[in-house]
Amino acid sequence: MPTSPPSSPSSGSISLTSSPARSSGNNNGTSSSSSRPHRSSFRRKCILSLIGACVAFFTVFSLTIGHYYHNKYTDEILSKFGSSSSPMAQLLQESKNSFMEETKSRVRGEKSSGMIVKRKDTADTAVNKDDASNNGNGLIHERVVFESIIQRVQWTKQQCDDIPANQRNTVQKKLEAATDLPMLLEGGVAPALQTWLQYSPSDVAATATSREYPTCYLPPSKSCNVTTYTLIIMSHTTERLQTFMDPMSSMVDSWPGMTEVIIVWNSPRDTLTNVVNEKEKEYANKLLSWDTDTTHPVRIFFSLEHGLTNNLLNRYHPKVKPKNEAVMYFDDDGPFWSKEAMIDAGLELWKRNSNVQVGGFPRNVRFLSSRMKELEKVGLQQSIDLIVKDQTNVGVDDGTGPPQFTPLCRNVTGDIVEYNYFVFPDYAAHVLLPSGTFLHRNFLCFIWHPAFEELREYVLTHKTHPDDMTVSTLVSHLAGKAPRTFPREVEVKKSRRLLSEIVSVDNDTTAEEYEQHQPDRSHRRLLWKQKNWGIMREEAINSILGYFGSIHPGTVGWCAGTNYQQVNRRGVPFVCRPEKPTSDLLPWLQDGGVGHNQC
Repeated sequence: MPTSPPSSPSSGSISLTSSPARSSGNNNGTSSSSSRPHRSSFRRKCILSLIGACVAFFTVFSLTIGHYYHNKYTDEILSKFGSSSSPMAQLLQESKNSFMEETKSRVRGEKSSGMIVKRKDTADTAVNKDDASNNGNGLIHERVVFESIIQRVQWTKQQCDDIPANQRNTVQKKLEAATDLPMLLEGGVAPALQTWLQYSPSDVAATATSREYPTCYLPPSKSCNVTTYTLIIMSHTTERLQTFMDPMSSMVDSWPGMTEVIIVWNSPRDTLTNVVNEKEKEYANKLLSWDTDTTHPVRIFFSLEHGLTNNLLNRYHPKVKPKNEAVMYFDDDGPFWSKEAMIDAGLELWKRNSNVQVGGFPRNVRFLSSRMKELEKVGLQQSIDLIVKDQTNVGVDDGTGPPQFTPLCRNVTGDIVEYNYFVFPDYAAHVLLPSGTFLHRNFLCFIWHPAFEELREYVLTHKTHPDDMTVSTLVSHLAGKAPRTFPREVEVKKSRRLLSEIVSVDNDTTAEEYEQHQPDRSHRRLLWKQKNWGIMREEAINSILGYFGSIHPGTVGWCAGTNYQQVNRRGVPFVCRPEKPTSDLLPWLQDGGVGHNQC
C-alpha cells in the first residue's frame, strides 16, 4: 500500500514544470504551473474522502453480516436445546442479545462499552476486553463460568419443583448420618458464587486473600500442541518415600515429555532432614539432593512454608505453580501405571479433552430413584452419540450443548445416591480417584478460588477428607460436562484371549466377586475396610452433589463408537471388552478412529 496518495508530490508521478504545449495556450504568457498545487490539493482531498466513505461502508457492511450470521448460528444452537429453560440456552440468549445491542451502538457511532459479556448487575463486575485478552488469551472468564453454574442450580431447582407428587419420595433408603458434620446446603454453590459476583474486589469487606486472588480462566477444549507435562505427587511421611520414588525415578528416566516433577510435602522440612530409619534416610537424602540440583526435574514444594496446612487439596494449589499445562497426578502409595497407559493413551486423550478431568481410576454412584435412572440413561446415550460424532469438545465454551446434568432433588423428593466403591466402570462413572489423572493447570485456580471456600472447608473437616469427590464434581460443573476415561492397563502386545475368556466386571459386582479377579490393591482396601468408612463416604458424596444440586450423566468408555463397546448384563449399561486393550484398539490413536481427528 502506498505511503501517500498517487497525486502527492512525494510520489514523483506528476511534474510541477509545465510542458511547452500547455504554456502556449496561456494568453497572459504566464505558466499554468501556478494552478497545479491547488488542483493537486483538491484531487487529494477527493481521493481521501472517497477512501473514508469506502471504509465506513465496509465497516457497516461487516457489522451487518456479522450480526446476521451470529444470530443465525445462535438460533441454530438454541434450537438444539429444545427448551429455553436450560442454563446454556439462557446463557446463549443473553449472549445474542448482548451482541445485538453492541452492534446497534457501533452502527449508530456510539462508543463501545468495552464489555464482552453484558450482565444484569453492576458495571464494576463486568468483564473487560483487556482483562480477557491480556490474562486469559481469549479463554472463558471465571464470571461467565460462575453464572453458568448459578443458572444450572436455578434450572435444577425448577426441575425438582415440577416433579409430580407420585414421583416424589419413592426412594425407600434414608441417608444415614455417619459423622457429626452437617450436610452442605442443597444448591449452596449458587449463593456462594452470587456473593462473589456481587461484591467488588476492592470492597473493604473483602478479605485480603480474596482481594489478591487472581482471575481464573477455563482451559481450552483441546491442547493438541502440548508435548510436555508435570508430575505431582503429594506425601507427608518418609515411610512412603521408597514406594513412590522408585517408580518416579523410572518415569523420569524413560517417559518422554516429563520435564517437571513436584513433590508436595505436607509436613515440616525437618521430617526429611532428621530421619532416624536408615533406609528412609537414604531416600530422604536422595530426594533433597534432587531438589537442590537445578538440572534435575524434581523439586519439593513445602506446603507449610507457603502458608498452607496439611490438606489433601494442596496438590491442587496454584502456589505449586506447575510450568506445564498438562498436570499428571499419582498418589504417593500408587498404583503407578505404565507409560503405555499414561502417555500413549491418557495424555493423548487429554490433549483432545483438556477442559475436563481425564483419568483411569473411575468410581460411580448408584441412582436409586427411577426418575434419576432414566435421566442418566438418556444423558449417557447423548454423550456417547456426541463422542462418536467427534463432537466431544462442547460445553460452556462453545455452546453446542452437552447433555444436561441430572437433578438431585434431596429436599423435594428425598433423592439420595449410593457410592459404589467396588468397581471401576468405563461407563457411567462420576468420580475419578486422583492416581493416574490429568488436569489442566488452569483448574488449580478454580479449585482454590475464594468462592469455593465452603466446599474446601468441608473436605478439610469431614472424616474421609473427600478431595477426589470434590475435585471431580467441581471440575465437571466448571466444564459443564463429564470427565473422560482411558484404560489404566494397556498391553504392549496383542492379547490372545477370546472375549468369552475375559471376566466381566459390572456395576453390581459384589466385593467378593471383585476381589477374585482384580489385582492386589491392599493400600486401597485399607481405607474402605475401616469402620463406617463406606457410610461416611456415602454421606460425603450426597453432601457434595447436593451442594451443586445435580450430577453429570457419567463417563463414556474408551471403546465408544467401536465394536469393543458391549451391552452389559447388569449395572452400568455398557462395558469395554477387552478390559486391557492394546494401543492399536484405542480409537483416538488410530487414523480414522473416533477422536483421532480432534488433534
